[in-house]
Amino acid sequence: MELRHLRYFEAVARHSHVTRAAAELHIAQPALSKQISQLERELGIALFDRVGRSLRLTEAGEALLPYARAVLAQVEEARAAMAERVGLKAGRVSIGAPPTVGAHLLPPLLTVFHQRYPGITLRLHEAGIQSLLDLLESGLTDLAVLALPVEDEQLAVAPLLNEPLVLIVGPLHPLAKRSDVSMSELRNERWILSPANYELREATLKACREAGFTPQTVLEGGETETLVRFVAAGLGIALVPALAVSGFSGVVSLSVRDQTLTRSLGLVWRRDRTASPAARALREFLVNEVSQRPIEAFIRP
Repeated sequence: MELRHLRYFEAVARHSHVTRAAAELHIAQPALSKQISQLERELGIALFDRVGRSLRLTEAGEALLPYARAVLAQVEEARAAMAERVGLKAGRVSIGAPPTVGAHLLPPLLTVFHQRYPGITLRLHEAGIQSLLDLLESGLTDLAVLALPVEDEQLAVAPLLNEPLVLIVGPLHPLAKRSDVSMSELRNERWILSPANYELREATLKACREAGFTPQTVLEGGETETLVRFVAAGLGIALVPALAVSGFSGVVSLSVRDQTLTRSLGLVWRRDRTASPAARALREFLVNEVSQRPIEAFIRP
């Protein structure tokens, strides 16, 4: 039993006439009669009685009719649901990001996206880079904002922005009255570092090496927001992305004048998976919106 058989059967039952049903379905009368006969043979039972030029449902036909109409109604509902998604009136999309990006970069952007596409449900996963890569691999997230470069050839990348790394100190630190500093001045400072395998830790160690020293580490571990809180408490200093201290008044940010320290962020997705209309819309929206704004638009003083 195929879908077309049910559609033809329902039309003939509604019109009680093959010719009128054939006209509605835009097929020839003999072809429609043949399809109804095929359905009856497959089911092994007559669905219509011939009464003159009209047709009348048999008891079996009357029993089949509500099932046929239910199936056809579900098909139409499915088509309508898909059409809504193609038209971006409905759908679901998930995006992953590090906590600093999720807290400071995405809120204004996703708010505008929701205003533009109110029928699309958004889901945010905040995690470290490896966890985000695992979420992409498993299909639990459609997109992710990651620090670049990304080595996996199965991932497509669209660059978003270059974010400065800033040195942060506590409000009572001797450097707190300065606006900038050179890395070479920091060899005797106590440093707070990210955990092993975090790109921020590697960036900090590299900057210190280029300045000719190994940092004196007072604390290792913790997410970036935690490092900022320890700096605010006066435990030590740290290099962090500018987004991490956007709108936070508990530390003082200084630019590093003798090195160019940045973090490149990109939007990443799997090449080997077909993106939903909602995922494509969010991808295009984020790339376009971020490219049109300077990084300062996302960093609150």
